[in-house]
Amino acid sequence: MQEWQNEETNPSLLRKSLITGMGACSAGGIDLRTLWKNTLQGTVTASLEIFPPLQDALPVYRAPRLHDTSKSQSLLRQADRSVHLALQAGDEAWRHAGLEMAKIKPERLGVIIGSARGPVTFQEQSFSSSLNIGRRSRASTSLYTAFSSISGIIAKKFQAEGPCFVVSSSCTSGATALHTASGMIQSGLLDVVIVGGVDAPLTPTLLEQYYQTGILSSCKKPRDALAPFDLNRSGTVLGEGAAFVILESDASARARNAPILGRLDAISLASHGRHRAGVDHEGLSLQKTLRHCLKEASLLPGDVDLLHLHGTGTRLNDLLESQAVALFFGNFKEQPYACATKAITGHTLGAAPLFQLVLTLCSMRDGMIPPLTNTKDLDPACTLRFVLTKTQRHSLSTALCLTAGFWGNVASMIVSTSPLAP
Repeated sequence: MQEWQNEETNPSLLRKSLITGMGACSAGGIDLRTLWKNTLQGTVTASLEIFPPLQDALPVYRAPRLHDTSKSQSLLRQADRSVHLALQAGDEAWRHAGLEMAKIKPERLGVIIGSARGPVTFQEQSFSSSLNIGRRSRASTSLYTAFSSISGIIAKKFQAEGPCFVVSSSCTSGATALHTASGMIQSGLLDVVIVGGVDAPLTPTLLEQYYQTGILSSCKKPRDALAPFDLNRSGTVLGEGAAFVILESDASARARNAPILGRLDAISLASHGRHRAGVDHEGLSLQKTLRHCLKEASLLPGDVDLLHLHGTGTRLNDLLESQAVALFFGNFKEQPYACATKAITGHTLGAAPLFQLVLTLCSMRDGMIPPLTNTKDLDPACTLRFVLTKTQRHSLSTALCLTAGFWGNVASMIVSTSPLAP
């Protein structure tokens, strides 16, 4: 275990960013309640599909078909699949927080979304159509192919007039969105922020691109294809989905007596740039972001009860992630419990950090650590403290989520459920 020095730190700027609502929509469940149930039970809903121009069937995680009957139906008629997923999860988070539009100043409400690929389905369709002779784009195409269409429709739905935009930093996009939202709350600019991560990457062109990288699972049994940290893992499986939280200032939450789901104690973002497609081979970037995150939260490694890992199921990234975490937290007995849940949701790209966060909050709320689904034979090189067979009950007050992405992006988030000072 690396030597840890107690250093004098400045008070955390994020210490009083509170989470008061959450929601999710993915292949693992159309809502967060269903997703959490399937996570605990290890229920996998991946399927095998053929995507031209690939002459090969690929396992994918496709979210349920959505039927919108709300007043937003006209807005969604031309919108990308990602927008539909985002609105489903965002609406659940809003309702969970018990918010009322009439009681929030519109200029104090913001929308910040993280997405790696944006409205890629609609982009792919519209750009393909425009190349065909005799076909012209609709006047509205420029609106709905923009990344900002996701945040814009969410803002219109909830009448938000504060900052409204989409950020993109590959698979850490959701964490980047959360970090940005926290800063706006702590600066006093906003009282409430609808924060989400969303991606809908199941398009022929995008899947073909990922297929060519060699990182997709070669397993033809879709429900077994994504096996994080398994000795025989063969790659990751893409999934579509959206996960959202309501981030709120402590003053706003207390004023309306909102139930507090968790406190965001710290977020650390970094990049290393030496490896375009993954973690640096020494694991230094992951260890760096872990150290910075704990320092920001004024915590020691032993204070963390649960780690929610990236766990993509690729041979190299799972190995490098586990080695970096083991070096940082020490030998097996010194480590906090660890979990990884992409076998339930699939790899949802920029939405992944938010899925990790909401499922971590469910773990902390219920005191339950989910098993490592699909991992039948744990890789002995991945010496982390996983729960392998069935859900384990454990008191959890502080948890850390770790994620990584293309172009060397890494992120870690610390959330706690300890009592808040009056």
